[in-house]
Amino acid sequence: MKLALVIALLAAAAHAQEIKVLLDNDWVKVTHIKDRPGDKRPTHTHKDSVVVALTDHRRRVSGNTTVELDVNAGAAMWFADVTHSEENIGTTDGELMLVDIKKPTGSFKADPDVAKWPDKLEAVTAAPGNHKIILENDRVRVLSVTVAPGEKEPLHMHRMPSLLYIIAEDDIQDFDADGKLLYDTRSQASPPKTPYAEWMPPQAPHRIINRSKNPLRLIRVEIK
Repeated sequence: MKLALVIALLAAAAHAQEIKVLLDNDWVKVTHIKDRPGDKRPTHTHKDSVVVALTDHRRRVSGNTTVELDVNAGAAMWFADVTHSEENIGTTDGELMLVDIKKPTGSFKADPDVAKWPDKLEAVTAAPGNHKIILENDRVRVLSVTVAPGEKEPLHMHRMPSLLYIIAEDDIQDFDADGKLLYDTRSQASPPKTPYAEWMPPQAPHRIINRSKNPLRLIRVEIK
């Protein structure tokens, strides 16, 4: 009996839902959630939050009503003052990226020079092939960002502060409008392990060059 109990406890621990906080600052709290078929999240509240699905799975959400959803990887959802519980009712693991927004709209006061950056260099306008809007409202704009192997992004900028959730990153370089190197993964002694989250202030015109054989993939949550 004792051995059976130990085995059961170990199995339960191995099956436990994974919830990991990747970033927590004055602006946002970023959490990676992975649950397996049958896992449940007890009743909880989303004040102002973005949820991005990272895998295809099926989910039951119970609040004032109960709905069963086929969740598609890449889908983004906004929750405001919502209280509910969740259960993975499918046959595959479900992974989510949760961003809790801590400050109200208009909290960010940009340097006056930021407003002078030309509209034509706004990311979705200047580099539409790399920046796809997957959600936008009066609080946030959420972009799915990809840079293909060997690709050089068009010059573009980001006026709003952002949360970056890096899904896949190998050998990349970032250059400013004058060609000055801003960031190079090869210069890092201990590169962060993906996925990871990073807070980013407004970014002046820049471009990424992907020198790897794998695409760069990230989610950018711009805070309005």
